[in-house]
Amino acid sequence: MNRFLALFVTLGLLLTACGGDGGTGGGNGAEEEEGGSIRVALGDIESIETLALFIALERVRERGVDVQLNELADEDIANQAVVGGQADVGLGAPYSLIEGSGAPIRIICQLQKALFFPVADEADYPNWQAMDGETLTVHSRGSTTEAMAKLIEQTEGIEFGEISFVAGSEVRATALLRGNVKATILDIPNKNYVLGQEPGRFHVLPVPEMRASDETMFGNVEWLQQNEETVQILLEEILTVWRSINEDPSFVAEERERLGLLPDIPADLEEELLPYYEQAGEEGLLTEDCGGTEAAEEDFEFYSLAGQLEDDPESLQVEDFWHLDPLEQALETMEEGTG
Repeated sequence: MNRFLALFVTLGLLLTACGGDGGTGGGNGAEEEEGGSIRVALGDIESIETLALFIALERVRERGVDVQLNELADEDIANQAVVGGQADVGLGAPYSLIEGSGAPIRIICQLQKALFFPVADEADYPNWQAMDGETLTVHSRGSTTEAMAKLIEQTEGIEFGEISFVAGSEVRATALLRGNVKATILDIPNKNYVLGQEPGRFHVLPVPEMRASDETMFGNVEWLQQNEETVQILLEEILTVWRSINEDPSFVAEERERLGLLPDIPADLEEELLPYYEQAGEEGLLTEDCGGTEAAEEDFEFYSLAGQLEDDPESLQVEDFWHLDPLEQALETMEEGTG
């Protein structure tokens, strides 16, 4: 209990420093009269992969909603910020958190399906058997990359000596190139970047096929119930951006320039921007309908198999993990607008 109290005190200080107001997001301030407000807890770093979300958030701002983006040290701290009401929405796949603690949060949208690549120094780890008892570096506790690591142990019949946590695929890619880590799990642009930097040194190890959520958006239940119109605006813009990118990947580059986003991205990573979103479209990573019930059921299967959900997936109820009402309303409104 003392550890959790200390954590929430720390969260309060962090969010205050980042611009959070420490409230519930459901008051009657001037900002909310203009269109509401959203405090987003991001347990990751700004990257090519998060660019689509930043575009959606900027478009939400353009519709009169005050959006506060609070960048925290890792996904676990960001999750706890939403649980404790210091933030309104967060990103991740909080299935084990909801099941294990009954946390007052619910998923509202599947942002992206999982497509990750275990990349290793081929001289040290030519196959998974060579990694038995060795260290694999993933994003964070409770993340899809950790679930993938657990699934690999099961399917390959090995046990990692340690699963270490380093937030940010770019950070892990740099550590791999520098030799600070020997094997890690990377997203599309950083896998391509590493393989292109030193051809022949690294290789991609095989993984079981999966179509689970990599990233979902979830919210504090009280905030979701008190801010239905704001939630709908948020979902409408996410859906609009995702569909636009799938139709034409150059949309993300055009919007990035228009909105002035990620101006300091390194040139070598910037070259991966368009190829990443082209591949994301080809692979169906960006979900055009936020997934809903179908995504929830696929996630139950994956996260149960990976050991992050304890109950039989057949016994799990979608409404215990998802809040579907605002998504259904957003989809209906968008269909009416295109009808």
